[in-house]
Amino acid sequence: MSVTIKRGKILVYRFYEIGSEVDLEVVTRLMQERQNTTRFRLDRPGKTSLVIATAPLTVHLGPTELSVRGQQLKAELDIRVWHFGGMSLSFHIPLPENCSWDELVATASWLERDQEIDLVARTKARDFQSEIKSAIPVTNDWATYEDYVVYYLQEVAGIEGGAGELFEKADVAALMMAETSEKLSEQVKKAVRDASYQYTRDDLAVIDWNSALVLEPSGSMDVPMVLEFANSQLLEMRYYDDLLDEKLDALYKSVAGKRPGILSNIYSNHAEEAGRIYLEIAEVVENVENSLKVVGDFYLATIFRVASQRFRFADWQKSINEKLGNLAEVSKLSHSRVAEARSHLLEIVIIILIAIEVVPFVLGLLKS
Repeated sequence: MSVTIKRGKILVYRFYEIGSEVDLEVVTRLMQERQNTTRFRLDRPGKTSLVIATAPLTVHLGPTELSVRGQQLKAELDIRVWHFGGMSLSFHIPLPENCSWDELVATASWLERDQEIDLVARTKARDFQSEIKSAIPVTNDWATYEDYVVYYLQEVAGIEGGAGELFEKADVAALMMAETSEKLSEQVKKAVRDASYQYTRDDLAVIDWNSALVLEPSGSMDVPMVLEFANSQLLEMRYYDDLLDEKLDALYKSVAGKRPGILSNIYSNHAEEAGRIYLEIAEVVENVENSLKVVGDFYLATIFRVASQRFRFADWQKSINEKLGNLAEVSKLSHSRVAEARSHLLEIVIIILIAIEVVPFVLGLLKS
């Protein structure tokens, strides 16, 4: 018996950096008339080991017209706003009833190449950012974004022996790689299977760096929400890594430039600028990293840990920490140059004062 999806959808995500931070209470007030906002809540709080510092706010924008493989579909669109300055858009694209696995893979491949969703998402993001601009102290318009796809299946026929049978009866790797033309190697298929996790016999989560397969008969959205949170953190890390590159490059050029005059305060300015950037970015990065804490080894915590590994959180954190350390060194170097310049100035002043005292004395001796 072939695998058929009787009920499911594709969640297409786009993640943007919109500001230094977002006042979610202000956003709530701005959205009051719509009556379409909710706060993040896990469906199974007693079975999790995740601690969320500040729950994001979800704004339900309703149906949005999309063209998918030549067909006009209405996809539900949600915007989720995070207090640390991130915004995620999720398009819920319904799958046709009794969709075959081959059709699902073909749709995945089409979405991989499609650019329409990018354009729609960017337009929606800018419009919403403008609508809530009073809740954002400092707005950003960073061109880089993250994208992610979750194939969310709620009812699948042909795997009566449990969700694990999906690997024997369907080409899961082809779906995860959105590959329709190439025959994938056993090595790739094994890597995909090794990234699969189950809480019960009938559910399944397969996590990759750019997509995930979630089989959840209960209809719970906990796993997609955790993956969305991980992607939002990834975007913030990429943003601040890029910002540090920009700031460090500017500071390096300034510090390595022509040596200023002894009365110049350029080194003081460099030291203050480096120190300010260090404190600002270190505080925000710590805020992002502490937004969601894993305190155990239960299912959702495992999902978050695996996503963190797939998204290379450790590498991004290491890069940011190294650049923050470089900022501290620039600040220290600038401070030392300030001290050196002041020391030279003090020496000159002392010499002048000595001259003022000695010259009249010498002249007096010569006259006598």
